[in-house]
Amino acid sequence: MKRHTWRWGLLGLTAYLLFLLATLPAVYATAWLEKRLPQVQLAGVDGSIWSGAAREFTYSGRSWGALRWHFDWRAPFSGHLGYRLQLHGAGNTLQGRIAASAAGTLFFQDVRGQLPVTEIELWVPLPPGSIDGTLSLQLVRLVLAHGRPIAAQGNVTLTGATLNWPQAVALGSYQLKLRTHSGTGIEGSLLDTSGPLMLQGTLNLAPDGHYQLSGRLASRDPGDAAISHLLQYLGPVNAAGNHPFQFSGQW
Repeated sequence: MKRHTWRWGLLGLTAYLLFLLATLPAVYATAWLEKRLPQVQLAGVDGSIWSGAAREFTYSGRSWGALRWHFDWRAPFSGHLGYRLQLHGAGNTLQGRIAASAAGTLFFQDVRGQLPVTEIELWVPLPPGSIDGTLSLQLVRLVLAHGRPIAAQGNVTLTGATLNWPQAVALGSYQLKLRTHSGTGIEGSLLDTSGPLMLQGTLNLAPDGHYQLSGRLASRDPGDAAISHLLQYLGPVNAAGNHPFQFSGQW
């Protein structure tokens, strides 16, 4: 009789603990997250850790709009804890799946949406406000280790680009196609899709974070004085009439 009572008591306690976990307010989880990732701030948090929303998501002092999340029940079967996220702000519309490993590696899948170039100007090696345009993301897969991309597959498109520095000029639209090569890291091919510039380039990002961007630019209309003046910053033309460029560094 005592064993029977003990079993029912254990079952009741287990059910109660599961109930507490299922209804755990998201505000407790966000406090834990913000303590470990101080660059992330969430305001107006509502819901539970399984399904909820934040009125404002801020990263490194920049607001990205409202954030909604739903636990991805498929993720545990791959050994990761994951969520489906939706982000909506002024000009921002992003959604996708994110999962994390115990080592801190982040796995993004099916990332779709668009955002202004100004949202990522922190990572653009130009003075603030130098470039405008819209970035469209169609990423099948993106893996970040310690904040550095180590695998990627998909397309990033820049449309309606305009340069405000060192001179004002319309640049057109471009596309970067990304793929991963085992052992060598991420490779990207960069092409123009419309506009006054003809562009062919390649991007290589090694697993250790070393990157190299190289290619060639040319004016589609040799009589376009604004574009010709801009290209002079890249140096003289080669024998084929192109302006070659190459940049490298460490992520």
